[in-house]
Amino acid sequence: MSNHAFVKAFQPIDLLPANIISISEQGRLDRNSRVLWGVIAAMAVVTIIGYWATGLSFAWVSILAIGFCALPCVAVSIFYRRVRPDPFISFTTEVFAQLLLAMTLGAALSYPLAVTGFPYRDALLNSVDVWMGLDWRAYLKFINDRPLLAVITDLAYNSMLAQLLLLMILFVPTRRFVRLQQFVLANALGLCVALAIFIFVPAGGTYSFLQIAPHEYANLPPVMTIEQLASLDALRSGKRVLIDDLTGLITFPSFHSAWAIFYMWVFYPIKWLRVGAILLNLLVLYSTPVQGSHYFIDLVGGAILAAFSIYVAIRLTRPASQACPAVSRAPDDVVQVSCGWGFAATAGPPPSRPARLRERLVSMLT
Repeated sequence: MSNHAFVKAFQPIDLLPANIISISEQGRLDRNSRVLWGVIAAMAVVTIIGYWATGLSFAWVSILAIGFCALPCVAVSIFYRRVRPDPFISFTTEVFAQLLLAMTLGAALSYPLAVTGFPYRDALLNSVDVWMGLDWRAYLKFINDRPLLAVITDLAYNSMLAQLLLLMILFVPTRRFVRLQQFVLANALGLCVALAIFIFVPAGGTYSFLQIAPHEYANLPPVMTIEQLASLDALRSGKRVLIDDLTGLITFPSFHSAWAIFYMWVFYPIKWLRVGAILLNLLVLYSTPVQGSHYFIDLVGGAILAAFSIYVAIRLTRPASQACPAVSRAPDDVVQVSCGWGFAATAGPPPSRPARLRERLVSMLT
């Protein structure tokens, strides 16, 4: 597959042939990374303040588990950036650590925010569903009466991790670095906005508000039923002060719906995967009300949240007008430019054997 056809197939501005890495993109990746770490640092500060102000404590076992995943990734990223430059390993480990920390901090921050004590908004959310002409109980019965459909909704709703692994596998070898950073940033920004809304619109979920009996979902294994309301009540009453596990507390907007939009957007430029990603995540949206105890309006809120987060993430990661100034002359008339990531844009000798192998891998993925 030719370089021209390769670029045309993927249609990104941040993708070049296997033997070349854009000079401007190097500085862009660094800037994007700083934005991401800034958002994560802000989330960490707010989380620490929130736990201190509300008297909650976070189980050390959970902190160590997060640290054992995130800190080694950061260490590996630094090593392969500064000591033995390898942009693939450095970028992959760093962006994984950023996503892990952002999602963990977002989930942890929801607990002190739940203590704020604003009244539950289930009646309001349910009234909007009724106004739209949507019957949640009838929707549940339709799925519960069809066991195969119940299994499909369960698999779709729990496909987020598998989609993330596929994202990393496809986007790193094909150098879709910028779009991957935008995906992580959109997730972090979306969490921040969702948490701000959660303060004023807490809700216990549909299973508790509508008093759904267990026999009404006998063929359906929902991920969340009445546990959400129980956790909120325990936090508000002071019966729970130690946070030793992280479960979803946010009803509106539905972040699972936001995830579905994020994945449809991030996979869209890959032509052979586009339709499959859209169909799978439409199933995620379809399954979210019954699997996650969400009102239908929660899905609308999640979709709007995702669109807003993607727009802001793209705006924050726009390419700078100035190119990287550090240019040096290397042997054999090869021009090398470095912007701190250890990448190099070269012009002169033909691509090396590893570069040709990487280009063949990229060709197979397209």
